Amino acid sequence: MYTAVFCTVIAGFLTVIEFGKGFYYNFIISHCIGLSICSCVLFTLHFFRSLRPAFQTSLVVVALMIGTTIGSILGAIASGLKPLFFFGNYGIFIQILFLGLLFGAIITYFFSSRERIAASEDQIQKEKIKRLTSEKKAAEANLKLLQAQIEPHFLFNTLSNILSLLDTNPQKGKSMLIDFIQYLRASLSKIRQEKATLGQEMEMIQAYLSIFKVRMGDRLTYKINLPDSLKTISFPPMLIQPLVENAVKHGLEPKIDGGEVLIRGFAKDGILELEVVDTGVGFNGERDSGVGLSNIRDRLFSLYGNEGRLRLEENSPHGLKATIEVPYDKP
Repeated sequence: MYTAVFCTVIAGFLTVIEFGKGFYYNFIISHCIGLSICSCVLFTLHFFRSLRPAFQTSLVVVALMIGTTIGSILGAIASGLKPLFFFGNYGIFIQILFLGLLFGAIITYFFSSRERIAASEDQIQKEKIKRLTSEKKAAEANLKLLQAQIEPHFLFNTLSNILSLLDTNPQKGKSMLIDFIQYLRASLSKIRQEKATLGQEMEMIQAYLSIFKVRMGDRLTYKINLPDSLKTISFPPMLIQPLVENAVKHGLEPKIDGGEVLIRGFAKDGILELEVVDTGVGFNGERDSGVGLSNIRDRLFSLYGNEGRLRLEENSPHGLKATIEVPYDKP
C-alpha cells in the first residue's frame, strides 16, 4: 500500500515537471518500477539478511538497479509502449534508471527505517516486559519475606503470653492455649495465601482478641464493625492483625484499667479504609515504630504503590487510631 502511494505521488511529480508522455503512462511505469524494486529488495533482504551491513547495502543497490531495469521494461509493455522506446533512446532510459534509483533508494530507506524503528520498539518492549517480570518476582519474594517476618512476630508473642500465664495463672493459661490452638486451626492455612477476604481477616482478628481477652479479662473490650458488603472483598492477609496487636500490647496492656479496641471498615470514592482505634496510652516510642508497622508500610507500598497508606494519629481524648487506606474496586 505504501509503495503504491509513493508510486502514485512520483507519477504525479513526473507529470508536473512534464516528464514522459502524461500521467497515465507515468502512473503505469512508476508502479511497475516501484513494485519491481520492492520485490527485488525484499528478496535480497530475505535471503542475505545474515551478511554484514556493508555487503547487504551493496546487494540492495544492485537490487535497486535490477528492479528499475525490469520495472521499466514491464512498465513499457503494460502501457503499450515498446521496450525499444527505452533502449532506442539511451538518454531517456538513463533518466528513468536514475529516477528509479533515486526514488527507489528513498523508498527503501523509508521502509528500512520503519523496520529498524519497529525492531527497536519490539526490543524495548521485550526488555520492559523482562524488567517488569523481574520486578514482579522480586516484589513477590519481598512480600513473602515481609509476611514471614510478621507471622513469627505474632506467634512468638502469643506463645510468650501463654507461658507467662501458665506460671501465674495455669487455668487461664490453659484456656488461652485452647483458644490459640483453635485459632491456628482456623487461620494458619490462610496465612500464606496471597489474598484472603476481609471477612476471613476479621474472623482471625476476633479469635486473636478472644485469646487476649482470657488474659486481660474485663480490662479488654472490643468491637468489630464491618458491613456485610465489604466482607467478601479480597484483601492481603496479616495486614490488620499487627495493628490490633499493637493496640493491645502497647496501648491497652500498659494502662491499669485497660480499654477498648474498635475495628471498623468502610469504602468511599474508590478508597477502602480500615481503622483500628484504641483507648490506650496513645503515642509512644514503641507504638509508632518497630518491625510490625514497618512491614505493613512496606507491604502496602509493594502491593499498591503510593495508593496504599498507613496513618497513625491520636484518638481523642486518649488512645491511638491506625488507618489503612487502599484502592477499592466495587465488585
